[in-house]
Amino acid sequence: MTPLRAWQRLLAGEPNPGYLCDIGTSTVTGISAFAAPALADRVGFVGHPTLQNVALSAHDVEALGSDFARAGFLFERPAVVGDRVRDEYGVEWLWEGHSLSPLNHPLTAADLVRVARHPRPKWPGLVQFPEPHEGRDSIVIGDAPCAGLLEMSFLLRGRGRMLEDITDTWRVANMLLDWSLETVASGYEHYLTALPRCPEVILYGDDYGYSNSMFISPIEFRQFLVPRLRTLFARIRKTCNGAIAFHSCGAIGPILGDLSDLGVAALNIQADAKGMKLADVRRVTPSTMILHGYCDLAALGNAVETGNKADVALRTRELVESSPAIAAPVDTVDSYPRFLNAARGASFVKALTPDLIDQIEQSSRLIDAIEVPYQRSLSTPPPLLDGSAPESMYVDSHDTG
Repeated sequence: MTPLRAWQRLLAGEPNPGYLCDIGTSTVTGISAFAAPALADRVGFVGHPTLQNVALSAHDVEALGSDFARAGFLFERPAVVGDRVRDEYGVEWLWEGHSLSPLNHPLTAADLVRVARHPRPKWPGLVQFPEPHEGRDSIVIGDAPCAGLLEMSFLLRGRGRMLEDITDTWRVANMLLDWSLETVASGYEHYLTALPRCPEVILYGDDYGYSNSMFISPIEFRQFLVPRLRTLFARIRKTCNGAIAFHSCGAIGPILGDLSDLGVAALNIQADAKGMKLADVRRVTPSTMILHGYCDLAALGNAVETGNKADVALRTRELVESSPAIAAPVDTVDSYPRFLNAARGASFVKALTPDLIDQIEQSSRLIDAIEVPYQRSLSTPPPLLDGSAPESMYVDSHDTG
């Protein structure tokens, strides 16, 4: 069965004879340029200007074990002046080791007029879309073009100031969120209309919390964000009918039902955050909701690599019990060992045949049941990536505003 057919069965709520893997395709599964610098140099483009995830080709992500391939904007790696980078939004970032952290926010002291008149970004002129190759029928995932609504407002205003606005000066908070809504929506519309066909999945990401609590209350989420998310998703769906996958870090258990009501097909969430245990998540989401990345491929691969069969067994059980599910690394793959471990984890998941899955579901000795995929995974050679340039780079001639 092809990955695309397996995805269609997942969406339809049909039994799926195996598990799909997603590695290296988006802002939530991407390979950091710092994890594989030689590869980053050969590819030359990133899928996110500050996370700097390498814009890998379909051929390369398939070598990693991914059933998904990326579509989305292609960004040049940012130019660092001293230890600073200024992005298209006017945010100044501090270069710290192998990462960028927001330092100065352009609208911290802005009034309503300045917020409304803040210039919008110029979108990149190159868009990536995976070409079919050698009969491979990958699932195309449309990457997020930029930060989400709340995160965008944090970047422009500063997190502390924006949270104060939501509580005290709601007119400014609304104006910032309206600016962000128009910007985010135009980003999706801009690149989706440039593609030769609609991706099967479209990723949207916005972090709503710390590991033990949310940034804002559920009431504030419903007041400030839910109406705008409905508008955003309606505009995305009008442009492209792909299923929406929603990513958010943090302890967002109190709003999982709200996200389900928005018609989201897949959730990528922080499994180790407070209140996000599998039983809690499944209690408030539809049985057909696909959990993306709840099983951490990098952690699974590390358990295989180090011979920790007890941990392999526990993570395998988690994958099976979280179904319908897609296995993926948790967050950006930011080191070379995690890069290799994610691929090792994918090779293990690929060895889970329907018969083995049945055995795992029924076995009281899970360590015995995983022995076959464990040995097959260990015998799988490390991935060889050729660093080919992203396929089908289309010059987008639309008005960028």
